[in-house]
Amino acid sequence: MYHKNPSFDRLLHRDFQLKRLVQQVDTLNQILDIVRGALPPEVANVCQGVAWAGTELMIAVPFSAAGTRLRQAAPDILRALEMAGWHATAIKPKVQVALQHGNPIQTKNLQIPEAAQTAIDELSQKVDDPALKAALASLLKHHRR
Repeated sequence: MYHKNPSFDRLLHRDFQLKRLVQQVDTLNQILDIVRGALPPEVANVCQGVAWAGTELMIAVPFSAAGTRLRQAAPDILRALEMAGWHATAIKPKVQVALQHGNPIQTKNLQIPEAAQTAIDELSQKVDDPALKAALASLLKHHRR
């Protein structure tokens, strides 16, 4: 078990349900360590937790890209679990957006300079292709808002 607090140990001896809960958390942390050990470091670092759903192992990740990498690595994870004595029939990534850390990435606000807008406007008047002319007009309309 991960705890080393004497007063916590005394509490566990008195409260059977709490003791069982701590044991379950320890077991899930051990399984998470096995899963992380079967993955490349960049994927292992984003695995936040595990839970059983029958014989499927659900793994919480903050990004869908990490979920895709987990699906690709599922055979390796299942093999590692089997070697450790755990039987899982499938790996099921669970994307948890709330687990994302830090600020969301801001989109860039790109602006075409005024001189470039003028040049595009002049070009659009010289172009014969109606589709290209419409595309240039749409671009200018978008950037002049």
